[in-house]
Amino acid sequence: MLEAIKDRLEGRVPAFDGRIETAVDLTRLLKDRGIPQTSTAFVVPLGLQGQRANDATGMFSQGYSETIGVLLVARSHDQTGARALKTLRPTIQQVLEALAGWSPGSDFGVFELRRGDLAGVSGGALLYMIEFSINDQLRIKVQ
Repeated sequence: MLEAIKDRLEGRVPAFDGRIETAVDLTRLLKDRGIPQTSTAFVVPLGLQGQRANDATGMFSQGYSETIGVLLVARSHDQTGARALKTLRPTIQQVLEALAGWSPGSDFGVFELRRGDLAGVSGGALLYMIEFSINDQLRIKVQ
């Protein structure tokens, strides 16, 4: 699913222009490579959240939501990051428009905005995380 999201964002957000990556272990990536020198984005998995399960004779079903994050990295040349956040606003809006209401092939749900938040200012870069979740359902035949 991460690659499908990456492809969708690359097609809908001109600012990324080939500077978007998927990262299963973002912490390790940033530790090994450091914060990118140019503005970029990462698509990262953020986990699953189960909902109440239904147990019918011979069938187990449970809804769940899967959350992904789009981490935007913008170079910041001011201590507060205010200028970087201001220039990032149009990109944030484009990410919202690209993913909210879209499904990467799920039969059950579409991406919904969960939250967006400043993730930090570090090493001359502003980090902004946008989280989306998509609902799906497990259906398992009990043996």
